[in-house]
Amino acid sequence: MTLPEEQLIDTARGAFNVLTWPGDSGPALAIHGLASTNRLWTWLHQAAPWATLLAPDLPGRGATPVRDARPSSARNHADGLAALLDAIGVETVDVIGMSLGGFIAVELAARHPDRVRSVTLVDGGLPTPVMAQPEELAGMLRAKYREQPDWPDVTAYARHHADTETPLVNAADPRFVEMLAHELRDGTAGGPVLRDVDTEVQDAVSVLASERPIAALAQLEAPTRLLHAQWSTGEGSAPMYPPEHVAALEKRTSALIHTELVERVDHAALIMTDRGAERCAAVLAKALGR
Repeated sequence: MTLPEEQLIDTARGAFNVLTWPGDSGPALAIHGLASTNRLWTWLHQAAPWATLLAPDLPGRGATPVRDARPSSARNHADGLAALLDAIGVETVDVIGMSLGGFIAVELAARHPDRVRSVTLVDGGLPTPVMAQPEELAGMLRAKYREQPDWPDVTAYARHHADTETPLVNAADPRFVEMLAHELRDGTAGGPVLRDVDTEVQDAVSVLASERPIAALAQLEAPTRLLHAQWSTGEGSAPMYPPEHVAALEKRTSALIHTELVERVDHAALIMTDRGAERCAAVLAKALGR
């Protein structure tokens, strides 16, 4: 599978590794999740080849360097992405964000409303029903990341990832393998996962153990659409966003103009499968006026 050439772009807030899929639409800024990279959007690109996708690796993931400013947070990422738009000369964008990327998308629209035309959320961005305890969440994530070995090759990593994190995604899908190779130090040859643990832990705390997402949502003015999955990790698991919680948020959030439950997918399968990506493409098409 051939990907477009990537570019490391310097900004006032540090460099970003950016993958661009050209199309005939206006630019859509695609923001990946907590422990992912810009390759997450390969499925969406194939479902919506007409979309111009600007997909950065967030700091501390893939090929974007980690930032010195601490603590890392969705708010800081939003300001960094506004600086990226400045650097590439893009005034306004439609934004699509998955999981953590959804929270960053809401922050970007709240903090820089003149830069965002619309927001599309993929199982993220809205406050969760229950706020986690910061210390407990941080401890759980640090323990999880400490257990990551040096992988002998990307195939072994893909099998493990599918078994533990993405059970409804095909571990042999070339798009999945390519995405995970971008996370590894030695690419297809394996090695450790390229992640800055402090950044990912601080990011998770900023959106799952903080009241900031509630405040950001209250500031949101851009028309916003949400797709949410029936399950979280695997068939039958409790969802990140129960339908009744989404309905309550929709009632009190005027910017939230469309919500859609996608059945028989979990958090990952909502974007990393053809069926999920097709639903994301259809909602993004509405946001872009197609």
